[in-house]
Amino acid sequence: MNKGIVFRKVKKEDARGWYTLVNKVWRDAYKDIFPEEVFIDKENKLEEHINNFSNKIKNSDTDIAFVALYNDEIIGIMCGCINSHYEHFSEEYADLTALYINPIYQGLGIGTKLKSLFEEWAEKNGATKYEIGVLKDNIKAREVYESWGGELSDYEQDFVKLGINYPEVFYIFNLNK
Repeated sequence: MNKGIVFRKVKKEDARGWYTLVNKVWRDAYKDIFPEEVFIDKENKLEEHINNFSNKIKNSDTDIAFVALYNDEIIGIMCGCINSHYEHFSEEYADLTALYINPIYQGLGIGTKLKSLFEEWAEKNGATKYEIGVLKDNIKAREVYESWGGELSDYEQDFVKLGINYPEVFYIFNLNK
């Protein structure tokens, strides 16, 4: 991994950098999946997301959020919770809600480090497994999750954007106890 990359818990002042990165990664990862209107809608809600940042993205007994920084720029983010938000998964599952790396920094181990931070935290807080949801057509992310040892669940659901359903699949990871 590149020297100079700093990993730390999220701070309130990270809001703009966080959502700017999310929008950038969405455009790259989903350019062949979503229509342009989805990206425009997301970008138009930037200020709204920034204003609600501290309510949604935080570190607490049940939530975790980290950033990866290089030259004081957010180049990676991770957030999750100790109990999965999906009814299909029992309480023993933590939920790695978001793991996004700036496309120009992908392949350097940043996502692996953020995943490891999540796993350490989830295990410390009593989880024995965790899941990651991903759009079925996001082959690049799916290949990463499979390379990390994730097992594809038989559970699928629809991820809805602007009234259109996109199939979402889930990868399961066991935590070492």
